[in-house]
Amino acid sequence: MKLVLSPAAIHDLQSIAIYTRQTWGAEQEAHYVSGLWKKLEAIQAQPDTFRQRNDLSQGCRSARYEMHVIFFAVGDDALQVIRILHGAMDFNRHFPEDVI
Repeated sequence: MKLVLSPAAIHDLQSIAIYTRQTWGAEQEAHYVSGLWKKLEAIQAQPDTFRQRNDLSQGCRSARYEMHVIFFAVGDDALQVIRILHGAMDFNRHFPEDVI
């Protein structure tokens, strides 16, 4: 199953990297972003084991990584990463209505 990041998820990942570098430095940025990618690989390996989030969108699931929550959906041949949001955010406000 291939991994596909939505444009919003790519932007989220870039913003996380920039903020982490500016706040805690390049070493912490590399560590945190690497951990996010490892979590994405774990999701890709067993997507059905993660929490369903039909309250946000039918077929949506989520997985927490430290301070962030990864939202994704499983398709026939791809795992679609929808958003990567900070856990303190209002998910409904930042979640696209037409994701799946």
